[in-house]
Amino acid sequence: MRGEGLCAAAGYSEPADAQLLSNPVSQIRTATVCIDVAGKEPAMPDEIIMPKLSDTMVEGTLLKWFKREGDYVQQGETLFEVETDKAVLEVESSVDGVLTQILVQAGERAPVGAVIAVIGGELQKVVPQKEPLPEEAQKGGQAKKPPELIKEPPQLKVVPHTRGAAEIASARDIHASPAAKSYALSRGIDLARIAGTGGGGMITLKDVRDFQPHPPPTGGAPTPPRRQEAVATPGAASLSTMRKAVAATVSHSKKTIPHFYLSYDIDMSAALTALARLNQSKIDAEKISVNDALIRAAAATLKQYPYLNALYPEQGLFLKPEVNMGIVIGLPDGLIIPVLRRADSLTLEDISRGVKQLREKAEAGKFSSDDLTDGTFTISNLGMLGVSDFAAIIYPPQTAILAVSAVKDTAVVKDGSLAVAKMMRVTISVDHRVVDGITAAHFLRDLKQYLEAGDFEAAEKPCCTVEDD
Repeated sequence: MRGEGLCAAAGYSEPADAQLLSNPVSQIRTATVCIDVAGKEPAMPDEIIMPKLSDTMVEGTLLKWFKREGDYVQQGETLFEVETDKAVLEVESSVDGVLTQILVQAGERAPVGAVIAVIGGELQKVVPQKEPLPEEAQKGGQAKKPPELIKEPPQLKVVPHTRGAAEIASARDIHASPAAKSYALSRGIDLARIAGTGGGGMITLKDVRDFQPHPPPTGGAPTPPRRQEAVATPGAASLSTMRKAVAATVSHSKKTIPHFYLSYDIDMSAALTALARLNQSKIDAEKISVNDALIRAAAATLKQYPYLNALYPEQGLFLKPEVNMGIVIGLPDGLIIPVLRRADSLTLEDISRGVKQLREKAEAGKFSSDDLTDGTFTISNLGMLGVSDFAAIIYPPQTAILAVSAVKDTAVVKDGSLAVAKMMRVTISVDHRVVDGITAAHFLRDLKQYLEAGDFEAAEKPCCTVEDD
């Protein structure tokens, strides 16, 4: 045993080749630890990193820590709250242990993958003494400098902040919205100088954006001339964080994905009759909507068209066995696409409940990390607003999106005679690098047959294998 290092002082042997070990949990990275002399590995300290909570997230603003340094954290406990470009999310701890170090404070931003805290193991209890022990001081002897734990610098650095800790602490005490605090901190604006117009005097994001700092009072030595910023044009406005994220996503999609579009008109008369029958004994909060039926029909049909349920990022094409249905939900500042997981295995009632829960989370602005990632296909429905026809932009890295218009009474020809039918137009936008027109046309044909049959409880056709498509 070596008597010099901290491992030896704690009764452990030094690892011969210290290297970083990976933990399968996305927001945990395991650090190098000492190995017990008897061959037993002690509890390892874990680095908590900024998780990727949505498909478009590149950084997050840490809004709140639910634990302080020195607190014990249990697996599954809510550890911190993050604001992304989509929503405010609470993140749970994936490990047990003592929160030994917080590296990113509330109000600060960090990129995805950056280390934001450390949860220590048993090794953290061995703390070197910084002062001589009392018995050594009495003997007048020179105390031996205790060994110190040498830490490797994190490979992913936290985005540095330009303001001091005292300023950040005072900003956290001011009654302001998370978005307002984040905007002010990133631009060095003192929230204490802003009058809030929100409820209870809360400072809103608009208050911070509209704030114009006053020049310092005259007197004393003349102040050197400062470069003046351009005066905002009357009526001009800046994009919100969410709107900027939407703009970046759709711009990237249109620039990099060769879209093509196909439309089908579907007679929804039988489907509406079936839904009316299913909803007879349900209260309003439990009723199944046309959108719920569309999700079930699309999920069942996609099982036969795996290339429309695929992901095509830069790394290559991934065919997904399950249908994770993205649902476009409009918000005042933009739109969000939460994911209904494994929609192909859910009943119509399960789909209806799941969609309602996602809408409630969207209104509250709080999702779990699983709600915004891993979508494989998306439905955008504007039928409730009376839209007759539109095409949507593919949400990368997905390969297709379905746009759904309103159900309208339409004159049609049936058996040589004019009749009125409940018609709905759907338009699919497809990545031409992955799918050709004939495959997309077959998908729409099968979707039409499924909906026009109006039998949502019927067993689905067996899914082909990937190679069959």
